[in-house]
Amino acid sequence: MNPLVSIITPTYNHDKYISKCIESTIDQSYENWEQIIIDDGSNDNTSDIIADFDDKRIKYFKQSNLGIFNLDKTYNKALKCSNGKLIAILEGDDFWPSDKLKIQISAFDKPEVVLSWGKALVTDVNGENLKFKPENTNMECFKNINENEMLKKLLFSNFIPACTVMCRKDTLLSIGGFIKPKYSPTVDYPTWLNLSLKGRFFTFDEILGCWRTHETQTSNKKLLEMIKAQKYTLEFFKNLSPETRTATNVSINELNLNYQLQLASTFAFLGLKDLNNGNWDESKKNFKAAFINGSLVLKLKSLLGLFCANLKIKLTFVN
Repeated sequence: MNPLVSIITPTYNHDKYISKCIESTIDQSYENWEQIIIDDGSNDNTSDIIADFDDKRIKYFKQSNLGIFNLDKTYNKALKCSNGKLIAILEGDDFWPSDKLKIQISAFDKPEVVLSWGKALVTDVNGENLKFKPENTNMECFKNINENEMLKKLLFSNFIPACTVMCRKDTLLSIGGFIKPKYSPTVDYPTWLNLSLKGRFFTFDEILGCWRTHETQTSNKKLLEMIKAQKYTLEFFKNLSPETRTATNVSINELNLNYQLQLASTFAFLGLKDLNNGNWDESKKNFKAAFINGSLVLKLKSLLGLFCANLKIKLTFVN
């Protein structure tokens, strides 16, 4: 099996990272790939750096800036330009280990597999290792499970790192391409949920992507919006067939409670961040929001945060 893999690479002002991103595709031990880079109107040196790479497999397109709330349009533009039977995702600030494609191709020998994924290595801005994603998770729990069991796990959290994903193009097209609700700044979670209805997800133990964390990325700049986008799960679940809902053994009340707890945890995290940055009023607002829907432990932490915010005391030892 030697299929062409189309690598979708959206990028915006990634001049610090795009070289490493492209180099990691060129260094792949599996060579039958094309990289489709969609530059969302970068105003730094991203385009100049990409132009320095002389490889016909790299296809570069620059568009006027659409922003992250139109990310589905950017992803689907790349999808439309793709020629491969398999689609892989590598955003402009991330990079891959050299054997990523070679390892993952094998999953698609099985016709029932529509998506494969694995562990991601989370790195800092300099590419230094920090942790794994999913964090503190035994990957064995994802192996040899059927579609309903995978769907059930996905309904409660997005544990699949986008930089590790490879999926069948025809299956992706069958759901309308990459999916993003209007209120969400990301396309990955809604897309995984819809793909999970089409076939099996194959899990690898190996590191299949390196996810770089930095202050300007969406997951840091738009953290609250990303968590609020989890409410898509409630809409998605309501639209499932009665048979599928029954097979997951999940109730809408469980999902709603899970969403409220995630939202409360995010408000508490932001409250602590504001507290330690001296943003006292913002800190109080976030801690109050965390208190409303938080667990007992979170309510206690929120009360402590409110007390400190009122006295303008930082809490650097609390997490």
